[in-house]
Amino acid sequence: MDINKCGLGANVPTFYTPSDIESIRASVFNDGIAFVEGCEEETLVGLAHQLGQVVRPRNEATPGSGVSRIRIASDLVGKGYSSEELFFHTDRSGWDEPPRILMSTLRSQSESGGESLLVDSQSVLNALKQHDEGLYDLFTSSKHTSFRADDGTFVPRAMVDKDTGIFRFRFDDGIQMSASMVVAFAKLQDIIYQHAYFVALQPGQGYVLDNHRYLHGRASFTGSRELLRVLVRPSTPSSEKIILFDIDGTLCRSEALSIDAYYSCVSDIVGKDINHANTTVNLHGRTDLGLLHDILDYHQVSMKDQVVERFLKLHPQYLERSLSKGLPSVICPGAQEMLSWLVRQNENSSQPKFQLGLITGNSRPNALLKLRGAGIDTSIFDLDISSFGDSHHNRLSLFQDSLSKLQTRFGSHIGAKDVLVVGDTPLDVECAKQAGCSVVAVATGNYKMEELASLEPNFCCSRLTDTKEYLLQAAF
Repeated sequence: MDINKCGLGANVPTFYTPSDIESIRASVFNDGIAFVEGCEEETLVGLAHQLGQVVRPRNEATPGSGVSRIRIASDLVGKGYSSEELFFHTDRSGWDEPPRILMSTLRSQSESGGESLLVDSQSVLNALKQHDEGLYDLFTSSKHTSFRADDGTFVPRAMVDKDTGIFRFRFDDGIQMSASMVVAFAKLQDIIYQHAYFVALQPGQGYVLDNHRYLHGRASFTGSRELLRVLVRPSTPSSEKIILFDIDGTLCRSEALSIDAYYSCVSDIVGKDINHANTTVNLHGRTDLGLLHDILDYHQVSMKDQVVERFLKLHPQYLERSLSKGLPSVICPGAQEMLSWLVRQNENSSQPKFQLGLITGNSRPNALLKLRGAGIDTSIFDLDISSFGDSHHNRLSLFQDSLSKLQTRFGSHIGAKDVLVVGDTPLDVECAKQAGCSVVAVATGNYKMEELASLEPNFCCSRLTDTKEYLLQAAF
């Protein structure tokens, strides 16, 4: 492989130490790759076990370690065990679900060549969607590619599985292509190279990548070179419980604050008095974006796109102004005790029992302002699995967004059934059930317990502290 073809050129990455596990995990699941240094075999294995279950390779260097030594070896099959170039590929591409995480560290450096070539498949797919829909259709159809399984048979599989998000690719004797794909392959290869970069690793340096997303390859080299590799199935929250909290009426109440900031901001932008009294629009359970569109339609405001853009930019400032005027954000009864209990449950366990996130109609800045205004520590929530109302018109799409983020983080096997939503409105209950999630309804907002119970949530209570036993026993 010619490193000069890499459209993004040489990359000098930021390296993490193996002890910085949270940064590594976040970088892999958010960006697709994390670079590590100071990583010998024992350290690599230790890091692998922190990330999940190690997949035992065919050619294991040390029994039980999970480590493969990728080096020149005439007795082993495959280009990886030669000094030849390795084209961009997915490891174990013929498996039903290839291991999600690939880890490697350079043990010894070649005399020349041997650079690691990398490409984010999301960039490739975006380019295909924009510039060549026909090739994208080939890419996402199992009619045009088959991958060799461990038993030697070729199984029809799309390079990109739209259902699971798995991207699998190779260009060797492990793939069969249709005539249409063969004709289009040269163009596909050019697009891959356009979005690729290379890294010249030093001994002890390596990377941890999302094998469902990132493709990796290697330039040919002279001399001897040895790379240590481990494949991992990431830890999933199968023994944990994913809980997504609504904010308004569930964790805190800030009606006067919200109304003052919202309508003041809209009025100033459009240049006319728009207030709660002259606007017949239901506020409860709505997203900031959806509510804004309804208010603008109600008052027949033109040029909505420009108004929306300015509103999303300015609204947090108005919320801070309303807070400074003394309009409060007050924590809901039982919320602080409940959140503290959840944190203690995680701290007292070798593995966290609960993954905590937010699912709210508020924009992200406003959500955090309201929570902090109520004295709630926002660091306990994983914002990368949370969904906010500044990019969604309706509440159901919030659920779909969070589920997509959870699958990106933990794997395609995560489903709505693994998620519990905690909310205080009928819309919270209805959307959670429609999405397939479990739901706890808490009567600390504007709706009585009887009203919420009539919608048949999985659990209904008057305050959040009543949910402790349910959370420990429920199989969501």
